[in-house]
Amino acid sequence: MANISEIIKNRRATPPRLFAKKELPKAIIEQLLESANWAPNHKKTEPWRFKVYTGAAKTEMAEKAYFHLKEKLNEGLPIAADKVEKFKTTIERVPVAIAIVMQRDVANRLPEWEELAAVSMAVQNMWLHATEMELGAFWATPAFTHLLDDILGIEPGQKCLGFFYVGEMMMDYPSPGRGNFAAKVEWK
Repeated sequence: MANISEIIKNRRATPPRLFAKKELPKAIIEQLLESANWAPNHKKTEPWRFKVYTGAAKTEMAEKAYFHLKEKLNEGLPIAADKVEKFKTTIERVPVAIAIVMQRDVANRLPEWEELAAVSMAVQNMWLHATEMELGAFWATPAFTHLLDDILGIEPGQKCLGFFYVGEMMMDYPSPGRGNFAAKVEWK
C-alpha cells in the first residue's frame, strides 16, 4: 500500500484535456464511489449523492445541457458562451463525468456548511483513491451548474456542487506545489 502522505502530495487537479479517451471499467468507478461513501460526517446523514455518466448517457447529457444552456443564454442570462462550449467539449471528452450532489438532511439537524464539508470530504476520498490508482481527476464547478438541475434530475433538498471528471492520463501532470505550511499556522 502506498504511503498516504505521498498520495496526498501527489493528488492534483489534472486538466481534463490530459485524459486519455479510454473508458474506465465500472469496477474502478465503483471503487472510487465506495471510498467516497466512507467520508466522515456529523450525525451520519451521508449527504453525498453521485450521478455517474459514461458512454452514451454522458453524450446525451452533454447535448441536453448544451442546448439548455444555449436557450438560457438567448434568454439573456449572464452565461459565458465560451464556458458553455468548453463544458460540452469536456463532458464529451472525459471517460467519466460524475455529478456531485449534496442531499440536505430532511430533519435539518445540521447547518448547510457541515453537509457541504462532508460532500467535499467524499470527493477528496475519491480523488485520493484515483491518485493511488494513477488516474487523473478534476472537480469542475461551472457557475451555471444550478441551471442544469432538471437535466440532472436534481430533487428538492438537493444541490449540485459540480462535476468530478476522472480518467487515465495521457501524460504526467506535475504538481504545482504548495507554500510552506508553517506560514499558514499560528501556534498558541
